[in-house]
Amino acid sequence: MSPQEHIDVVATTSAGEGSDDDVHSIHPTMTTSHGQAFLQRAEAARRQVREINPKELKVHLAEGATLIDVREEEEFDAGHIPGARNVKGSTLSEQAPTLLPDPSQPIALVCGGGNRSAIAALELQTLGYSSVVSLQGGLRQWPEALVRPVSSGR
Repeated sequence: MSPQEHIDVVATTSAGEGSDDDVHSIHPTMTTSHGQAFLQRAEAARRQVREINPKELKVHLAEGATLIDVREEEEFDAGHIPGARNVKGSTLSEQAPTLLPDPSQPIALVCGGGNRSAIAALELQTLGYSSVVSLQGGLRQWPEALVRPVSSGR
């Protein structure tokens, strides 16, 4: 399998420890490896945000939550949850006032393994968004097929 046929994500223990050597495959897209400092930041964020499972995410979406996938564009294009909007996690905070003008609107964030979405959820909470959730375990936990854009227009 080539690097473009799978994602490699750092495996973490229940204590949130891990290294770049602890890697396992998940969904067919690309390779992402997180360093120890990033994983510690993600673990700290997870303690402060609400994480939900895929069944709960489906309920949130059915009730009108905005779904934002915070992965890189290439990862998103390789496959995403239907209806998701791609906003890179590193730019979400600066784009939030325009993209998400109502700080009380329900927002669900997803990424490949749950780390980036937890960090992004905490950043939105810090900005005053009151109804933000993150998909626990990320897309590797999503039980349904992911969709790909028909034409990226790029």
